[in-house]
Amino acid sequence: MKNNMYILKLIWKICPGRVIAEFFINIIGYASWVFYSIYFTRYLLSAMEKGESFGKIMGFLILSTVFFGAMAAFEIWFYKEYIHLTDALIYEKVNGMLFSKASNVELECYEDTEFYNKYTLAIRETDHRISSILSNLPLIITALVSSIVVVWNMYRIDTFVIIFILAPLLGNFYFGKKVNKVVHARDKACVPYRRRMDYVNRVVYLSDYAKEMRMTNIFNVLRRMYNAGYSGLYEVIKKYQWKAVSLGFCQNLFTFFIIFQGVMIYSLYRTMVSKTITISEFAVLSNAMVAGAWMLIHLSGAVVEMYQNSLYIQNLKEFIEYQPKMPEDSDGINPEEFQSLEVLNVSFTYRGQDKPTLKDISFTVKKGEKIAIVGHNGAGKTTLIKLLMRLYDVEEGEIRYNGNDIKDYNLKEYRKLFSTAFQDYQLFSMSVAENILMHEPRNEEDYKTVEAALKMCDIYDKVMSLPKGMDTVLTREFTDDGAVLSGGEAQKIAVARAFAKDYKIAIFDEPSSALDPIAEYRLYESMMKNSEGRTVFFISHRLSTATLADRVYLFENGQIVEAGTHNELFNKGGKYADMFAKQAQSYLEEVSVCGNVRDYGKEED
Repeated sequence: MKNNMYILKLIWKICPGRVIAEFFINIIGYASWVFYSIYFTRYLLSAMEKGESFGKIMGFLILSTVFFGAMAAFEIWFYKEYIHLTDALIYEKVNGMLFSKASNVELECYEDTEFYNKYTLAIRETDHRISSILSNLPLIITALVSSIVVVWNMYRIDTFVIIFILAPLLGNFYFGKKVNKVVHARDKACVPYRRRMDYVNRVVYLSDYAKEMRMTNIFNVLRRMYNAGYSGLYEVIKKYQWKAVSLGFCQNLFTFFIIFQGVMIYSLYRTMVSKTITISEFAVLSNAMVAGAWMLIHLSGAVVEMYQNSLYIQNLKEFIEYQPKMPEDSDGINPEEFQSLEVLNVSFTYRGQDKPTLKDISFTVKKGEKIAIVGHNGAGKTTLIKLLMRLYDVEEGEIRYNGNDIKDYNLKEYRKLFSTAFQDYQLFSMSVAENILMHEPRNEEDYKTVEAALKMCDIYDKVMSLPKGMDTVLTREFTDDGAVLSGGEAQKIAVARAFAKDYKIAIFDEPSSALDPIAEYRLYESMMKNSEGRTVFFISHRLSTATLADRVYLFENGQIVEAGTHNELFNKGGKYADMFAKQAQSYLEEVSVCGNVRDYGKEED
């Protein structure tokens, strides 16, 4: 009841009229049921036995028809129009709460399988469970009152018949509850397998994966993944099927067979054999038995469904009430003008892993410095950037902004200091301008910002050649005149997104992996030029870009193994110099073509 009332209160805040209407519609339905099954029949039979006039009986029929006809018109309006309008409103608000919560929890939650399964189940079941609770709670109250009225009328005719009423209660409350426990356990066990199958369904239909699917044998791997998910799903269902079937049989036996057949046989015996009730009483008893049985079935079924709903709503409730370790709306002091960023003895291990990704990292960055973070894949470079932006919190050590722990700052205001371009960027099925601004263009100034950012990334001419220029939608998912960009062009759009923001610290995490070396070098030169006076971090495993930095940090196995300027590290002849030498040919070609020759010393020559 607690979980069901939690949702009902939530809906009341969103649309109180819907809750009132649900109660009213149930009152109408059950009142008419009681009236026609008992009082209507009893009045007609009694009126005919007493010899009432035809006109008086017709007057009763007309009044009944007018009143319940008006109620029927209300029901038509409710089910054909009002329920759909309010459903849309309620689902929009509740899903908005879920989306808001999902965007407020820490990034780490998305890497927690148990949390993600719970979130998936909450999202998948929300609409259905809300509808069920909306109709169930009013139904329980009105069905309970109506059942009492019907049972009382049956009791007045025959006290023994009450015994049969216990059958549907036993069927639904005892066996029905057990059935729902089995169903919930089965659904919960199915979630990991459904997620695998849903992933394959999603991948197969997305254009992002179409080329790889056609040019490789990856479809066979996906098919095996889907089959594995199906096999797991099948085994789970098979595991629970006999228990569900046997309990379901017992539920139906007590819920339907005993009360319907039992009361009918008993009433016929009283009327035809023992002749202890009249035919009119038999008619009333029969009607009351049918109405009362169905009311009790609805009542007990609704109570059991309320219990089942509570099991699913518990997931939703836990998700909504989850208190993030690092909430996106966490308050704190507003950051002042950037002067320094200190990383002090920082270590970090991802949830579920034993080996730390970063170990005892320390360095200091001053305003306006250009920092290159280099190293092989998996060295911990991107993890460090996530910690700097406080997408994760450090486990050991501390990160300080202007001498203060970054945890002391308002999180959203702190993150506004950063402008980012990631290797695993995402373009949305929106216009070029919206993809760069990350909001709708509000005025001409916004379009000028987009234009400047596009020019910085050498993609302006390409964008303006598109059908609608900066208003061209990227991808053709929703429009036929959308644009599909190449990998390098799309990456430049992602970098332009970083330039369009007013920032203090720029972070470029492998933002040029889809570009050729010359285009990459030009892009980095543009980054440096347009970030003059601002602090820049750029991550790369191509060491040519490190020549543009004020300081280079070489990461290996989660640790800084070398640090210094490019010349210092190159002349040192250590790991950095060895890595640079292995890429020397491409760098020499890059330098000669770009004409940006630096004095690397005799060793480089």
